[in-house]
Formats: sequence, C-alpha cells, structure tokens
Amino acid sequence: MYIFLLKLLNKLDLLKYLNISIPTVFNGVNFKVPILGKTGYSNAFMTEIWMSGLLKNLLSLKEGVFIDVGVNIGQTLLKLRSIDSEKEYFGFEPNPSCVQYTERLINQNKFKHSSIFPFGISNKSEIGVLNFFHQGDTDSTASIIPNFRLNQKIVKKQYVPLYDISYFEKFIEGKSVSILKIDVEGAELEVLASFSSLLEIYKPFLLIEILPAYDDSNKIRIDRQNEIKNILHDSDYSILRISKSKLRIDKFIPLDDFGIHSDLALCDYVCVHKSYLKSLLSINFSA
Repeated sequence: MYIFLLKLLNKLDLLKYLNISIPTVFNGVNFKVPILGKTGYSNAFMTEIWMSGLLKNLLSLKEGVFIDVGVNIGQTLLKLRSIDSEKEYFGFEPNPSCVQYTERLINQNKFKHSSIFPFGISNKSEIGVLNFFHQGDTDSTASIIPNFRLNQKIVKKQYVPLYDISYFEKFIEGKSVSILKIDVEGAELEVLASFSSLLEIYKPFLLIEILPAYDDSNKIRIDRQNEIKNILHDSDYSILRISKSKLRIDKFIPLDDFGIHSDLALCDYVCVHKSYLKSLLSINFSA
C-alpha cells in the first residue's frame, strides 16, 4: 500500500512536498524509511539484494567492526541491520545532506552501535571539492576527484572536509575490523592509501567498487587502478570480481588486476587477505 502510493507520488512529481516516514521490510526485518522530499525514495526499495547475502557470509568468517566509507543515504547500513542488529558500524560521509538523512534513519529505527562521521577519508587532511553530476542534494555519483567523469557536466560543487584515517584510529583501538566497504566514486586510491596500515593490522574483507576505464585512452582511471592494485598486492590481498544477478552472488572470479572494460555490472569486487582466501572461496551461495 505505502509502496504503491510512493510510486504514484513519484510519478506525479509530488515527492518534493513530503516529510514522512514509511514502514518497509528488508529480509524479514521491519524498518522506518524517512522520505524527505525526494531524498530517501530509493531506500524504500531494496536494491543490490545480493549484497545482503555477501555481508552475512563475510560476517560469519570474521569478527570486528564494519567500516563504511561512502555512506550516501544509508543503503549499506540498512542491509547490514537487516542481518545483524548489533554489529558496530562506523560510516564516513562528506556530504552534509546525506549525513543529516542517515542520522535521521538511525534515530527513527533506534539502530544500535551506528556512528556517522561527517567527513570523507583521504590520504591527507584538507578541504575537498565534491562535484555533483545530477540535480539533488544527495547525488550518489558525486566525486571529489577532478576530471573523473570527463564527459559529464558538473551541475554544482560543494566544499567538504577530508581527513586521513589517523583521526579515526582511536575509535577502533583494541577492536578488530571485519569489513571495510569503499564506494567513493573514483576516490578509492586515496581511501586505500589512508587505510593501508589498517589493512596490514586487521586484514578486513574489502568490498570496493571500481568504475570502468572503458578504453585504454582513459589514462587517469587506468593509472589509478594500477596504483590500487599495487597497494592491495603489497598488503597480500587478492582481487576477486563478484559475479552476481540482482538477487544473489553466483561466484567470485580471481583477477590479477581490474582490467579495461565498459560493463557497469563488473565493477563490484571483494578483496581478501591471503589468510582468508580459502575460506572465502569455500562459500556456497547456492545453499
């Protein structure tokens, strides 16, 4: 009923007048999803369902906190809370509109152990420029990397704080890290460079999106991919592409590097320290 009305209001372009929360169910768990104008609409519909199964399996293999770099409006947090209500979660997000929304999501659902840090992660602390490519305050394609989307027009810019991970280390002192998820629209290199020492210490599973280079003329993306590969290899991490459908993972495909391709369906990877590789490859997603 609520979903039908939400779709109808969206079709009629009336979402911009809303400031409500609607009930919804993910993986059999009840949630309240804030709808603030058009912000939050996508959270009412579970996408990338395959990730829930992946998180469940990874969390069964390794204990520790969950670190989410690139929170946006809490899509990953919802998936995590649909399978684990207690796992300690630390999210990083430089966009203040996304932070405000996700804090409301946390408060309305009374999520435990869920903390949002209102800044981005980089290999140095500075004021960055977040480039938006779509209208709206929570554009999930916004990037802090200059010229990352060469053929797309920047519709607006926003100054945001960026910090290296040293400011955060005290919050995980004495703990382990189970999963590090990075979805930062091109800034993966800076995030990994900042986290490199923590990869060595905690050996978390790394969930990362690397957008395509498309062809060999895109030197910026290819060079950055190669630097990411070198950081991972230096930390004894293997690269596995996630082969999946909308609902489930089919298999992991071991790779030597990220390669050059143009398929957005091939952009999701799990990278794993050699000490966990055998356990990861033994997961049976058809069970």
